[in-house]
Amino acid sequence: MYASERKGLKDMPDNQSNNGQPWDVIIVGAGIAGLTSSIFLAQGGLSVLLLDKGSQPGGRAASTGMASASVNLGAHALFKSGLAILQEAGAVPAGSVPGPPDTFVFKGEDGGSIAFPLSRLLLGSFLKWHEKTELIRFYSRLRRTDTSRLQAVTLQAYLESQISSMRVRSALLALVRVSTYCDAPGLISAGAVIEQLKHGQVLYVDGGWQTLVKQLTNHARKAGVSIRTGSPVSKITGSHPEMTVFLKDGTQLNSRYVISTAGPKDTLAMLDPALEAEEAAVYNKLIPVHAACLDLVMPEIPRPRTRFVLGADYPWYYSNHSAAAVLSEDPTLAVVHVMKYLPPSGADDPASDRVELEGFLDLIQPGWRSHVIKQRYLPRMLVSHAAVTAEGGGTAGRPGVAVAGRPGLYVAGDWAGPVGMLVNASLHSARQAARSILAIREVGK
Repeated sequence: MYASERKGLKDMPDNQSNNGQPWDVIIVGAGIAGLTSSIFLAQGGLSVLLLDKGSQPGGRAASTGMASASVNLGAHALFKSGLAILQEAGAVPAGSVPGPPDTFVFKGEDGGSIAFPLSRLLLGSFLKWHEKTELIRFYSRLRRTDTSRLQAVTLQAYLESQISSMRVRSALLALVRVSTYCDAPGLISAGAVIEQLKHGQVLYVDGGWQTLVKQLTNHARKAGVSIRTGSPVSKITGSHPEMTVFLKDGTQLNSRYVISTAGPKDTLAMLDPALEAEEAAVYNKLIPVHAACLDLVMPEIPRPRTRFVLGADYPWYYSNHSAAAVLSEDPTLAVVHVMKYLPPSGADDPASDRVELEGFLDLIQPGWRSHVIKQRYLPRMLVSHAAVTAEGGGTAGRPGVAVAGRPGLYVAGDWAGPVGMLVNASLHSARQAARSILAIREVGK
C-alpha cells in the first residue's frame, strides 16, 4: 500500500510557477494542519502550493507498514471532538472507541510493582472508602468545573487542593497523561487539562492515521491544491502581498501569504529577517512534549484480555490498538503500543527507558518476547511542540495564528491558537489560519 501511494504522489505533476503568477498561499508542511488548511483555502478559490520536506505527505501522522500491519508512529488516538473539522475538510475516518483502562499499575510496599484490575481497584480494599469517594466526587464535578479560573493554576496545585489521597492523585494523573500525553503536573495548566478530560473520548482509526492522510491528500488535490514533496524550505522573506519562499535547492517561490505548520523553532529559523526579540520569545519559551514508544506487531498476545493498562505511580501506557481498530487484513495480528511519557526537562536515557518499558511488559504480558514478529523503538518521539502551561495562562498563552511582526505570515499546528490540545489544536489553528486569509481576501475584493 505504502509503495503504491508514494509512486502515485511522485507521478503527480506539480505547478511550481502557477502559470507565472504568485501563489495566493504557500503552506510549509503537509501534515494534518497543512493538509487541512490547504483544503479550506483551495475551496475558497485561492491558488495553494503545499510543500513538504518528506517523500510523502503526513508528517507525524503517517503510518508505516510492519509485518502486514499498518502501524502509527507511536500511539495515536483521535479525539472525537475534532471530527467535525476533519469532516469539513472531507475526511471521514472509520474506527472504534477503545474501552476504559482495564488495569492500573501502582508501586507495592516492597518496592515492586502491582497491577490492579480496574474492577478490583474500585470494588476491592486497595482504595479506602474515603479515597473512592474522592475519586467519584472529582469526576462527578468535572463537567461543572469553571476552567476559566484554572488556566494559570498548575495541575499539581489543583489536585493537592481537591484530593487528599496520594493514591487517588496517582490514578488521576494516569488519566491525565493518557489524555494529554504529558507528564508534567507541576507545569501544565489545570484548566486546560480539565477541558481535555471533558472531551476525552477518542477513536482508534481503522488502517491507522495513514487513512486520514490519504483522505485529506485526495481532497486537497481535488480542490486544486498543488503538493510538492521532497521540498525542504530554507527561508521565508517579505510580507504581504510580496512574500518569497526559498527551497534548500535554491528554488524561489512567490506568494501573497504563507502558512508555516513547522514547529515554533523551525519556523523562527526560516524567517529572514528574524522576528523582533519580544515576539520571538513567545515561540522560544514553548516546551515540547516527548515520549519513548515501543511499537509491536504480535500474532498472539499472552494475556489477550489485558488490552489497556496505565501506570499510576509510573508514567506508563500500554494499549492493544487492534482490539478497537482494523490495522491489518490478517485478523490474527495485533498492533500494540507501549509508551513512557518523558519529563519535559529532557533528562531521559533512551536505553534505560527501553529496559523500563520491557519490564512493564514483563509484568502485564509475561512471555511477550516470544510472540513479537516485528518491533520498533522510538526513543524520543515528538508528541507535541508545546505543553500547555499554567505559566503561559493555558491554551490562550500559545502564539496566535497571525504573526504580528510579519504581515501575511500565519502559523498552524499543535502549538498555535487558543483552542484544544494535540491534533485538535492543529485542526483548529489550521482552520483559523485559512479563515483569516479568506476573510482578508473577501474584504479586499
